Amino acid sequence: MTDHDTIPNLRIVWDVGRLSEWASLLAECGQSSLTQSFGYHQAMLTVEGWRPRLGIIELSDKPIGLVVMSERRLLRVVRIARLHRGPLLRPEARKPSVFAMVMKLIRQDYPSGPLNWTAVVPEWTAGEEAVSMMRWAGFRRDKAPGYRTLWLDLRRPEADLRSGLAQKWRNALNQAERTGLTVEIDRDGKQQLTWLLEQYQKDKAEKRYRGPSAKLVIRMRTGMYKDGDILLLRANKDGVPVAGILVLGHGRAATYQIGWSDAVGRSARAHNLLLWQAMLELKRQGRDWFDLGGILPDTAPGVTAFKRGMGGVEVELAGAFR
Repeated sequence: MTDHDTIPNLRIVWDVGRLSEWASLLAECGQSSLTQSFGYHQAMLTVEGWRPRLGIIELSDKPIGLVVMSERRLLRVVRIARLHRGPLLRPEARKPSVFAMVMKLIRQDYPSGPLNWTAVVPEWTAGEEAVSMMRWAGFRRDKAPGYRTLWLDLRRPEADLRSGLAQKWRNALNQAERTGLTVEIDRDGKQQLTWLLEQYQKDKAEKRYRGPSAKLVIRMRTGMYKDGDILLLRANKDGVPVAGILVLGHGRAATYQIGWSDAVGRSARAHNLLLWQAMLELKRQGRDWFDLGGILPDTAPGVTAFKRGMGGVEVELAGAFR
């Protein structure tokens, strides 16, 4: 990138518009991230005190994307800001020149200095091009590794989704469908969220893995269920709950947020059945993309292998910058 690559008619308009307009633009971005949705930021404000600042990205006065910055004040003089998995651009605007210029505009609004601390994890694929663009925009690379996840394209027919499963994963799904499991679908979290969070908290404490707090999940449910963005599925064996998952929607995409299974559920391959049923339900809702929620090949190889078996496209983001 060079200084000649600036786009003079590109701008970020902050703190404008109605939430309905924001939701429409989020849907138009297609392959969106949960952390750029307003419901997520409502929860973060309530639970952790991060105040969202919403920006609409415009090219020649037409909206082409969005960005949400999270802000906090330290001693009322230091502004701490972060951007996680943004900005989001409409498909036709996802060009390196546009992305680089948007990041440059963000840098101008959030300069680096003693009174301004900014950390960003941009929603752009890792590689030398990404590092070059971020450096041109005024950011420097942090040591944190790039976020990695798997995306499922739900626009494919059901038969193609099933044939795209790894053989081992599909065999486990076939087994689950023969074991007499029944699946309950809760579309607002009223019936099953309390139960799932109890199991999830116990499991997280025993196995000591990282994950969102129960309080944050509850707040997200409160802010998102009216928009139809809550999907909770529970598997029962002989009338007893043995596994459950929570999926959160955002625009035309959704993210696998948390899951739990006991020994009976694992033996019956309940998670395979739940995630397969979630894929079909998301298709019925009109979702196009399913973010499987991140993978850690080195520290969580079993979970990573399980998610890879679902046939998604693996993506590594550019990493953290300051």
